[in-house]
Amino acid sequence: DVLSLEPVVHTEATTAVSAIATSPWAKLIAVAGQKQVILYSSETLQPLGVLPFPEGQARVLKFSRTGGLLLAGGGHGAAKGLAVVWNVRTGDRVMEVGDELDEVLAADISADQSMVALGGPGKIVRVYSTATGELAYEIVKHTDWIYSLEFSPDSVLLATGDRVGGLHVWEAYTGRQYLTLNGHKGAINSVSWRIDSNVLASASSDAAVKLWEMENGRNIKSWNAHGGGTESMEFCRDGRIVTCGRDRTTKIFDQNGAQQRAFEAFGDLALRVSHCDETNRVIAGDWTGEIRVWKVEDGARVGNLTTNPPLLQARVTAAEAAVTPLRQKLATASTGLDTASKAKAAHVKVIDTAKAAYATATNTLADRKKGLESQKTQLETEKKAQALKQQHLAKLQKAVPQLKAAADSAAAVLELMKDDAELKKAVEAIQGHHKKRSEELTKTDAEYKAQTANVTKWTGIVDATTKQIPVDEKQVAATKAELDKQTAALKPFDEKVAAAQGVVNAAQAEVNTAVATVARWKEYVALRDELTALAQKKTARDEVLLASLEADAELKEKTDGIAASQQVVSTRTKEIADSTQKKKDLTTAIDGYSKELTGVKDMIGRHEKAIPALQNAVAQAKAALASLPADAELKAAADMLTKTVTAKTTGLEQLKARMAATDKQMKDSQTALTGVNTAITAAQKEMTTHQAMVKKLTEEAAPIQKAADEAKTKLTAAEGELAKAQALVDARKEKLRPQLQVTQAAR
Repeated sequence: DVLSLEPVVHTEATTAVSAIATSPWAKLIAVAGQKQVILYSSETLQPLGVLPFPEGQARVLKFSRTGGLLLAGGGHGAAKGLAVVWNVRTGDRVMEVGDELDEVLAADISADQSMVALGGPGKIVRVYSTATGELAYEIVKHTDWIYSLEFSPDSVLLATGDRVGGLHVWEAYTGRQYLTLNGHKGAINSVSWRIDSNVLASASSDAAVKLWEMENGRNIKSWNAHGGGTESMEFCRDGRIVTCGRDRTTKIFDQNGAQQRAFEAFGDLALRVSHCDETNRVIAGDWTGEIRVWKVEDGARVGNLTTNPPLLQARVTAAEAAVTPLRQKLATASTGLDTASKAKAAHVKVIDTAKAAYATATNTLADRKKGLESQKTQLETEKKAQALKQQHLAKLQKAVPQLKAAADSAAAVLELMKDDAELKKAVEAIQGHHKKRSEELTKTDAEYKAQTANVTKWTGIVDATTKQIPVDEKQVAATKAELDKQTAALKPFDEKVAAAQGVVNAAQAEVNTAVATVARWKEYVALRDELTALAQKKTARDEVLLASLEADAELKEKTDGIAASQQVVSTRTKEIADSTQKKKDLTTAIDGYSKELTGVKDMIGRHEKAIPALQNAVAQAKAALASLPADAELKAAADMLTKTVTAKTTGLEQLKARMAATDKQMKDSQTALTGVNTAITAAQKEMTTHQAMVKKLTEEAAPIQKAADEAKTKLTAAEGELAKAQALVDARKEKLRPQLQVTQAAR
């Protein structure tokens, strides 16, 4: 998508290229700059986005195996180290892991995107879970700085290399050691897996590139790629290996170590290299910060990239400055085209004159020939008419003398026979016929002479026309030759106009490109400002949202307190009502117990008074019975008294037991009543307290409610402003998106 192109920082000079990466499935290059990562099209080499890395310098860049994520590891030396992950399409930072005390030098994200591994001067490889961001495990095997690491494409293994040649392979999910690969005598500057995960390539400062099979860890191939040391290396998708090193060169090899191409040498140490599988181009950078892009097919350099792009306003200024000389160039070219066009137009007029002359001559000849045919036809008509007149005249010339002779003869006879009426009629008839034919002869003779004159006239016309046609034909040939000559002479004018038009078209294209470039950079300036405004609106919205949430939380605390106190009041009100009823019931019971005790006590008193009297009566009766033993009635009376005493004594004990039970019940009820009274008092006190609390919280909630309402109003307004800012950004991106697609398709 359309990302901001405003650099985080622009410096006067560049430093060594610290990281380069290419997307496995897109025409995309990522290069590390100071506090930023710049994205470029590997096809057009145009910048596509700037990803801020304010934590410092990215020392390693890795695209996820799907190409959707970009990982950067780095930081500030001896201060801070971490790895971050961006969504490549949106430019959003989606993850941060690690809290190292020194910058991260090596990092990678697993193909299944479940783990991020990082390492550096701390000599410890730390692997984090992307799901939780928590540390999954640590590897403490290395004895020196960790320079390189990479997950296998199937996410099963993790290869790590350090500064003293230590190269190990680990089980990615557990961190258990799988293989130790011994053989390098220098720092392991780079490791890279073949796409099938069966072969690991390692590049070292000892100059060697080694290939290792993963069954037993055997070194299956080794060659010295760069004198002085191989600094960077990467497996291509098709199995080739691209490298660069301290000999300043960049090379590409097959897996047998056969060099397929060496690209032009840098001016200083070549430090980082990557291969774009989508465009088959190699991208490498050196110690001075120069980054070059080459075609693998012929080794031709396509162009350069920079880790230090200019600020957008500087781009606008430079682009605007480039327009003026191009417009001047276009004006000069247009003047040249105008001059050539005028010269051509002048010659075209000459050609038009020649065409007109040729057309006139051609038309004259055609008209002449057409007229000749008409004249010949007319001459033949006149000749035929002359012949007819001549024939008729000849007949009349022959017949009229004959008629005259006949008329004269007949007249002579009539002189002899004047009285012959029939003869007279015949003579008159023949004389009349002679006269008529004589007149006809005269007329026909005149007509013949006139017709002869016409024949002579048309014969002269035909002869004149016949003589003029060769003259006209010569004129046609002459005008045709002149037209051909002038038409042939037009070619140089056409060539000059075409050449001038080509110059104008090229100049116009340059102007159009320059103007479009100015417009494009201005659009990105506007996008930068709109993104800044959007970020500010988001911050403002978040602040208002936080205030709203805090007000809601505080209000909820108050309303929850009110609800809790109201619940207590409601509960205590019910408890008081229940206790009051219970108190009433207990009071009624106590009154009943008191009355019952009074009755029982009275009966006990009477029993206690009666029993001694009855006992005395029994004693007297028994004394009398002793005096009168035979008195049966006395004996019966004495027995009855004895039974009565026994019954009353038993009744007294029962009454005493009843009194004790009733007394206990009354005391229990009194105790219960005391408890109920205490509970009522406590409930009333608690209810009063909570009623006061409800009042207090209600009073406190009012301003909080007002603040919450105001916060919601502000939040609604802030969200509206945010939506407007987002709409501006979306509209700007929509406007830029076709330009981005054209830019990406330009080459």
